[in-house]
Amino acid sequence: QGNPAGSGTSGGNSWSLNGRSLSGRLVAPSYENNVEGKITVNIRVDANGNVLSATIGSPTTISDATTRNAAISAAKSTKFSAGSGTATGSITYNFRLL
Repeated sequence: QGNPAGSGTSGGNSWSLNGRSLSGRLVAPSYENNVEGKITVNIRVDANGNVLSATIGSPTTISDATTRNAAISAAKSTKFSAGSGTATGSITYNFRLL
């Protein structure tokens, strides 16, 4: 079950979660500030595919707290396929100026 590769891209952002696949779409963070760069969010996902925890990881090039919090919130709203036990991985959000 799930994506054996456990990684992919969606809307210019990428994710990696061993043995799991996205359930639906990768939730994109609200993007209100005038910043450009990337934010990596480390995630821990339960057996049902719900994100239990999300923290800022590396590499991250944006220091703006509002944008970082938006990335964490979006990561927590993303759903993955079910699997056995908890899984850890990451989501990388790429922010570009329009």
